[in-house]
Amino acid sequence: MAQYQYDVGVIGAGPAGLAAAFAAKSLGKSVVIIEQYLWGGTCPNYGCDPKKILLSAVEGIRRQSTMQGRGLQGYSKINWSDLMTYKQGYVDAVEPRKVRGLDEAGITRLYGHSEFINTDTVSMTDNDDTIKATDWVIAVGQRPKKLDFPGSEFTQDSEDFLNLPDLPDDVTFIGAGYVGVEFATITNAAGAHTRVVTHGHTALRDFDQTLVQQWITETQEAGFDWYFDATVVKIEQTDTKKLLVSLDDGTQFQTDRVFVTAGRVGNADKLGLETAGITYNEADIPVDDYLRTSNPHVYAIGDVGGSPAPKLVPTGNYEGRYVAQLIAQKITDPIAFPTMPAVVFGSPRIAQTGISVKEAEELGYRVTDVDMSQVITFYRYHDNARIRTVLDQNGRVVGASVIAMEAEELINYFVTAINDKRTLADTQANIYAYPSLGSEFGAFY
Repeated sequence: MAQYQYDVGVIGAGPAGLAAAFAAKSLGKSVVIIEQYLWGGTCPNYGCDPKKILLSAVEGIRRQSTMQGRGLQGYSKINWSDLMTYKQGYVDAVEPRKVRGLDEAGITRLYGHSEFINTDTVSMTDNDDTIKATDWVIAVGQRPKKLDFPGSEFTQDSEDFLNLPDLPDDVTFIGAGYVGVEFATITNAAGAHTRVVTHGHTALRDFDQTLVQQWITETQEAGFDWYFDATVVKIEQTDTKKLLVSLDDGTQFQTDRVFVTAGRVGNADKLGLETAGITYNEADIPVDDYLRTSNPHVYAIGDVGGSPAPKLVPTGNYEGRYVAQLIAQKITDPIAFPTMPAVVFGSPRIAQTGISVKEAEELGYRVTDVDMSQVITFYRYHDNARIRTVLDQNGRVVGASVIAMEAEELINYFVTAINDKRTLADTQANIYAYPSLGSEFGAFY
């Protein structure tokens, strides 16, 4: 058993933890980072990055389908095995790259499970080594939520999906949040009969429902089967290895695979936080305006942190850098988040940032609703783009919701405009390349 001591200890080597570790090291602190699974965390290994690689094939299919009869004939077909091989080539390079970066920066890295044994010390459970740090940063993320019903053992999770060797003929997703609708977009475009079961009466409930309803209609036209206001009560395996899914309204159907995409829960329950005087709940660890937990020398950031910001990779990076500066006494102010965009990578995409349309209506702000489908940038791909912009009493843009194939790029223009407090005149004072997304920005509101 060995004993170690550092200025800063980081538990979790995902984007948030790595951001905190590198920032703290650059500010002169001795740093140790502990990881028990994959260096790099969820996003690059079994989350947003590999998902986006799979979606690259979907984008190609979508472009082709919209141009059929408009100058293009014939379709490509997704080869699932080749696509997964391409995805895995990226994933396999993640860990070596992250490890090399930590070593080059002089950050000590330890592999294995750790638990707090007092307010400032953790123990590595495989060898009883102890690590004491003046300040700790918890960035252990979340894991897929499990459902409990007869036959739930036949379900799989998001990591299983992103390592699926063969595409089944029929696939079902339980849950209509980010993960469920993005995965459903992939399987539908790849040729699988795709079903989505949700207990709600809509999908993506945190997004502009006017745009969500447009998106649902498009997915139905593309072949999605939606089961709204429905709950899976039982799954049985048939003699042919099919899965018979029973819903609470009596509906039954057979499918090949069922993936639970009904949210995530925090990994805080695995760290012995009670011993360190840290309170937590199922989803995350409550924090104050400085991202401190109930133990003032322990911070929680990223997906497992309880800040009000969206649980996104950029949020974790931002929080990690903030905590490092706070620990190094480079700043003293509470954290203040800039405008942050959220994107659902469906087909098409939906994105939003700033004040929502619903909030705008309550505040009496003006909302513009612009059909952009006839603008050249969108017309060329037959993209039924629509943009809803929120303007305050001074005519400054303070929020936006977008549905478009390139919504993730469009929303970034709004992020800058909101952070700069731009009016329409301010935007039109810029000249962008034409034709492009930027050149049309002045028409968005």
